[in-house]
Order: sequence, then structure tokens, then C-alpha cells
Amino acid sequence: MKPILSIIVPVYNVCAFLEKCLDSILAQTFKDFELIIVDDGSTDGSGEICDAYAERDGRIKVIHKKNNGVVSARKAGIATASGTYAGYVDGDDWIDPRMYEKMIFYMLKYDCDLVMCDIAHESKALPLSSGTTVINLEKGYYGKERIREKILPNMIYAGEFYKFGIYPVIWNKLYKRERLIKHQMAVDEQIKIGEDAACVYPYIFDCGGVYFIKDLSLYHYRHSGNQMTALYDKSYFDRFKALYDFFSRSELAASPYSGQLDYYYAYMVKNTISNELKKGNHIPFGAKLKNIEKISEFASEKGFIDKINISSFPHKLYFNLIKRKRFFLLAVGISVTRFIQKIFG
Repeated sequence: MKPILSIIVPVYNVCAFLEKCLDSILAQTFKDFELIIVDDGSTDGSGEICDAYAERDGRIKVIHKKNNGVVSARKAGIATASGTYAGYVDGDDWIDPRMYEKMIFYMLKYDCDLVMCDIAHESKALPLSSGTTVINLEKGYYGKERIREKILPNMIYAGEFYKFGIYPVIWNKLYKRERLIKHQMAVDEQIKIGEDAACVYPYIFDCGGVYFIKDLSLYHYRHSGNQMTALYDKSYFDRFKALYDFFSRSELAASPYSGQLDYYYAYMVKNTISNELKKGNHIPFGAKLKNIEKISEFASEKGFIDKINISSFPHKLYFNLIKRKRFFLLAVGISVTRFIQKIFG
């Protein structure tokens, strides 16, 4: 018989954390699931751990594949899945034993297309947030009309820069598998930043029913050294452009909510420029300024920075420096800010 639930775990070099992740899934109070672990070319022994767990529990399937990024791994997992519902867990995170029991309860009660829960960041519980990002939704069920009124107008931009209505992570949510396949398979494998958003936002835009479990942090997110956010990525700008191209062709871009994407693109511009100034980028400072200029020219060409209205003085100053091509001042300002943040924690 096919299981009710498919849990997909993409794995790449998370040996130190993987056992805790898999143990938390096997400890779920909801038992009718298959666990699909996709080893995306790990080189640290993670693949061997996956195989050892598969020998112990017949619900586990392991896929070993050549490394091609998390989008490719998620596609491999969802293509193999057979459950009515599907969810993702990152290999360096872990989940509350009640998570899927509660999510499936609301899925069945309301015939939802999506159920989402709060997140615990390491040891500190924060409601669907990372830094200053927060969710402004009330708990409970949202039908199609309420989704249009309460979720979609603020889904990507909640009225303040860097604040999302729904934080675009893929792993604190439960989906209908057949609907998820459509949106996951549509994500270009070249998208390696914002890959969660590329699946989550189009999925929500397509939803007829959503349930939000608030004030119960069922997913535990770990900030680990494995995450690319800590490292310089010389391909980051190309990856941002791939993400921009994806969203510019999406149904969201042709919808009444398209203006929110401008704020998301501006958010990604900030991340892309910040990437150029990470310690791991060892090119000369002048070359960094040239790269920042290219990023800024892309933003000016596409016009989204001119469309946003930001009240926060630091962010307004930031984008004014881009518009006025004051790249040296921008780079110095970012470096000084980082130094101050490091000093004061």
C-alpha cells in the first residue's frame, strides 16, 4: 500500500547532524510514511549513514546521485515519492515528534493544499522568522477568498523592507504531493539561491486552502557551517539572474501582486552585493567595486529599484547610493556596518 506521507530529506555533507535529523523523523507519532533520503554526492560519510538507516527501517529509501544542488535533490525525491502528502526536512535540521501528526490532522480536517507551522531557530523559538523577517498571519484556516484577502497581498512583502508575509522556506510546510510535483519540477536547477521561494510562492499562489499552526514551533532549524550563506560564492550574481528570470516569467509576475516581487529583487540585490564583500572573496578591492557596479547596472536596467518605496533610512540610503553610482561609499558603508555589528554582537 502507498503511504499517506512522503518525507524527503536532501543530504549533502551533513554527517555531524544527520543522525539527529533522521532519528527525529523516525520518532514521529504519525507512522504511515515513507522516508526518501537523497544523497546529493556527499563526500563526508553522510551516504553511508543513509544506507545504515535504510537497513534498519523498511520505510526508508535512499537515492545516491551526483552532486547537483538541492533543487536537483528535491526533484529526485518528489519524483520517487508516492504519498498523498509530502514534506521536506533539511539534513542538518530536526523536527518535533508531533509535527506531521498535527499537520496531517489539519490537512484532512480542512482538505488543505498547504499546512505550515512555526520554526524554532536552534534553541530560540521564533515565529517563522530569520533575523527581522516575521509572519503577520493569524492562526487557523484560510480558504480561497481569505487567501486572496489576507495572504497574497503581503505574501512576499509585508510593508517593511526585509519582512516577508510568509517566509519562503520550503521545509516547515506540508503539501499535497501531486500539486507539489508541478511546482517543484518547474524550478530551474540553475537556481541555487532563492530556490525555496521559487517553489513556495508559486505553490501558495495556486492554493485553494491553507492552514497555519501558530505558536507551536515544530520545525527546528539549525544554522550550520554547511550552509552556503557563510561562504563567498563567485556564481552568486548569475544565480540571482536565474532566479529573476524565473520569477519574471511566473504567474505571479502577471498578477495584481507583481509589485511585491520588486521588493524581493531588491532584497536579493542586497544579498548579491554583500556576497562580493565577504572575506572569502580575495580579488582586489577595485575588482569588487566593478562587480558591485555590474550588479547595480542590472538592477537599474530592470527598473525594480525605482519602483520600491522604502521608509527605513539605512535601506533608503543604501539604494540611493546604488542609483547615484556611489559604489565606493556603498562598499565602505557595508564594511563599517559589519565591523560595528561584530563588535557589539
